[in-house]
Amino acid sequence: MFARIPSPAALRTFEAAARLGSFKAAAAELSVTPTAVSHQIRTLEEHLGIPLFIRRTRAVALTESGRRLSEAVHDALQRITLALEDVAATETVLTVSTTPAFAALWLVPRLKRFEERHPQFRLQLVTTTLPTDLERDRLVDVAIRYGTGPYPDLRALPLADERFGAYATPDYLERLERWEDAELIETAWQQSGFDDVSWDAWLAAAALPRPTRPTSRRFEQEHYVVQAGLASQGVALASSLLVGDLVARGWLESYRPDTRLAGRRYTALATDSRAQLRKVSCFLEWLEEEASPA
Repeated sequence: MFARIPSPAALRTFEAAARLGSFKAAAAELSVTPTAVSHQIRTLEEHLGIPLFIRRTRAVALTESGRRLSEAVHDALQRITLALEDVAATETVLTVSTTPAFAALWLVPRLKRFEERHPQFRLQLVTTTLPTDLERDRLVDVAIRYGTGPYPDLRALPLADERFGAYATPDYLERLERWEDAELIETAWQQSGFDDVSWDAWLAAAALPRPTRPTSRRFEQEHYVVQAGLASQGVALASSLLVGDLVARGWLESYRPDTRLAGRRYTALATDSRAQLRKVSCFLEWLEEEASPA
């Protein structure tokens, strides 16, 4: 199909000379001699059987055929350049999809360690509470999902199980004289099957009455619940995994740490083909290390 196409070197030399209007300028751009440029152009003209330039004493000008070929070659080389940049980006840009809460509270605080270990990769985060179809969405390399699975036809790396407990700032708990005065904060789960992760379930497990306030405050995103807790607005029903760093820093404190609700599992997912990419295998290896108990 492409048997009659001249050599890429000749076409690249021709494009530079046509664009710059000078064999000498083209030679400087390509880091070759003007004689080499002249030879490449002459070889191309002989191959095509037509003149491409009108030679003058100090400059060259395109013939009509040369102008037409120049436009086509310039467009083709530009498209090749863009395609090469796109392919290179595919190999170095790692796109990870996960929930907003996991990204904000667990993954982002740890990402610097991944970047320091693998500076050749640039991680791009996509946050959503909706499932990601990795077979169809070819832009996503890894999805970190929360639930029980199963995940057929995907490479699944279990990261961590979690439990839910009551958390508040030390200041709020110090001011809370009676549990009946507590303001409760929880997630209004958008996914089905989370009825067992609620204040009603936790209060039953703790054998505590519901506070006198008529309703608990509810947010659609888990990290909003945690932020409200950090602002000393009440007691948050939150994931032990997601608030672990905040508890370690003393920003949040567990209330009745003996009472926990079973949560779900975070799992890193990738297609078999994606899992073989170096950027993905490096990220999964790092994730497994970060999620392992100290």
